[in-house]
Amino acid sequence: MKYLYILLLYLPSGFGRLTQKMTHYKYTHVALSLDDSYTHFYAFSRLRAKTPPISGYIEEKRIYYTLGENIPIYTKIFKVPVSGEGYENALKFLKETKEDPEIMYNLLNMLLIPWFGGRPVYKAYNCGEFIAKILEAAGIPLDMPYYKYVPEYFSGLLSEYEIFEGTIENDRHIPEGDNFFKETPGLEYIAKTLFIVRELIYRQIFGRASKSYKPEKVRLY
Repeated sequence: MKYLYILLLYLPSGFGRLTQKMTHYKYTHVALSLDDSYTHFYAFSRLRAKTPPISGYIEEKRIYYTLGENIPIYTKIFKVPVSGEGYENALKFLKETKEDPEIMYNLLNMLLIPWFGGRPVYKAYNCGEFIAKILEAAGIPLDMPYYKYVPEYFSGLLSEYEIFEGTIENDRHIPEGDNFFKETPGLEYIAKTLFIVRELIYRQIFGRASKSYKPEKVRLY
């Protein structure tokens, strides 16, 4: 038997508070850990602390969840048992997602899902969609389509696997070369955000990436 650890989290940011108001739920983010040390996480989220619209696949650290503040991390944790084959399938999906250059963050669905219930977009995920796809790949039956999942819905889906709710200690160490807290020039921020919105609308209409799509237009390096 293998385990996937799913964590619901709250990010202390303006975007996080906006998400709380829209969803009426205290946790605003969901991530995957492959062990119970909870030091390395897989998710779809902001690529830098101060540029939330520019998001995507990211391997997170604890300090990201406090945006560098010296505060505890509020979380709810689920320990989900999966078969060996299910675990390998989840890792395969994780690897394919990481390596696919067309994958991007589903910003529009993240903003509109509280009102419209979510719609699938070609190769685009937000944090809830991504974790739902991971669980689906691992053989965990979903109770709704993957693109409708927001953090709150995992509490019901995984309630029997809950092992902890409270705070975990913040790790304020920032590894050398980590760009998460790097400043993003204003013009780059605006240009990428506008391109992301345009690309997502195109994908929603046509079901494919646009001819002008390039990975560097939706990511930060």
